[in-house]
Amino acid sequence: MDTVAEQRKLLREIEARADPHYEQVVQKSVPSSLRVYGLRVWEIRQIIRAWRREHRDVSLGDLLPLVQQLWKGESREERMVALELLQHYPHVIPLLTWEQLARWRQDIDNWELTDVLGREVLGPWVAAEPDGRERHLWDLLREQDVWSRRLGLVGRIGQNRAHPRADSSTLTLAMVDEVKHERDARITKAVSWALRDLTKSHPALVSVYLDGNEGVLARHVTREVRNKLETGRKDGKRKG
Repeated sequence: MDTVAEQRKLLREIEARADPHYEQVVQKSVPSSLRVYGLRVWEIRQIIRAWRREHRDVSLGDLLPLVQQLWKGESREERMVALELLQHYPHVIPLLTWEQLARWRQDIDNWELTDVLGREVLGPWVAAEPDGRERHLWDLLREQDVWSRRLGLVGRIGQNRAHPRADSSTLTLAMVDEVKHERDARITKAVSWALRDLTKSHPALVSVYLDGNEGVLARHVTREVRNKLETGRKDGKRKG
């Protein structure tokens, strides 16, 4: 497979669906230095489904170079296509190397790519070999770069969803402890997400954690997580 030609073909598909109006919406909600064509996620998935129909027998030796080529692209959509491809071939994710993931995380500058990479790729990658890979989440959490710290937290969420360990709640709360004093919204929103996600399996433990950290966590974190515990929603509005 000519990965450069395939990347260009996928880019033409992206360009054909460009939406200047939605581009402005994305630019406002997901500020980034990347070029934006204004595709919605469901449109990106349509492109991937069509590509898969044309490449039913794609090999690992072709898929990973294509993902790498797409990630080198200059647009948000090319990188989203790269991550979406990996999600459609989940057996490939455990075969990624930390060096590849570390290079990608150095390129991210917005919450959308951080969260998709963390939840859908990094988390399952760690879950495949937790004993040898969990340390990378801690390394990310201790980086100076705020996007890397958010990636570490979201990676924990992704790991818990892919294959929760018996001690996943303890590990998650330990990571939250590392950043609970921070007030950067990129971190506090990830803390809220991690705790709310944990309420699904360990509501009592999360409640005790909130009680013990009432004056330490950002106010919106405490409010959203308590709302989730009481109503099932972070905004506090009961379903139905």
